[in-house]
Amino acid sequence: MDNKLNCFTAVINDHTGILGQRDSGKEEIFKATFRVVKAKGRISLDGVNILELGEEDLRKILWTRISWMPYDVSQLFNPIYDVASHFVEIVVSHNLGSSEYALDLAKEKLKILGLNPEEILKSYVFQLSPLKLKKTAIALATFIEPDYVFIDDIEYGISEVDQIQIVNSLIDLMSVMPSKFLISDNDAAVLSRLTDKVIVIYNGEVVEEGYNVLSDPLHPYTIDVIRGYVIPDGKTSSGCVYSNSCLYSSLKCQTKKPELIRIGKRMVRCHLYPTM
Repeated sequence: MDNKLNCFTAVINDHTGILGQRDSGKEEIFKATFRVVKAKGRISLDGVNILELGEEDLRKILWTRISWMPYDVSQLFNPIYDVASHFVEIVVSHNLGSSEYALDLAKEKLKILGLNPEEILKSYVFQLSPLKLKKTAIALATFIEPDYVFIDDIEYGISEVDQIQIVNSLIDLMSVMPSKFLISDNDAAVLSRLTDKVIVIYNGEVVEEGYNVLSDPLHPYTIDVIRGYVIPDGKTSSGCVYSNSCLYSSLKCQTKKPELIRIGKRMVRCHLYPTM
């Protein structure tokens, strides 16, 4: 299976957003971390590259150290089991306590998210509305407060009104949880409310990353995606990955790949900013 992730490296030390259009390559970061696709790169956890962990070692840290809420949250659930079974399985399989303990924890997490625990726990996936299912998936991903929570495409499958509820629920959770969140989305407004640091990806390559990226963007792609102005042509060049769609593209952009350089608390890959 082909993927667009080009030697991506990320160390998560703050709530971090990954901005890019669909198929920009940002989806592969999560898929690679959780073994859906293979990719080069480094995602560090206490100095260990998650991408190089064996299956057994990966299972040990799933839910306890890292967890994932995919854009299609139904992927988290087995449709033949009720919701309660999924919370119990996490606790029991990691030897964290009994099924009763798991259900008590689940009820508290569901309450924080504004859900009726008794209703949700006895339900099956197909019985839940898109909003309730998305909130239940958040509860599952944050259930035992892993060190890092990966969340992919918040708005997928829900209305704009429901999206606001989800963002507000995440803000509430993030204020009381020690977990760091890595949130991938194509909506800069969502990331501006939820994250401190932002990584911008186009065609599998980091073009900008750092703090204040959304309030003061430097790379032309970052500016365009915030404005909703990007018109990808599907072509690539030997130079900048965005050179065929960029309003400021020059011959140098088409033929020479720019370096990722530091500007203040920011890294940017663009010939508009000369290498220091």
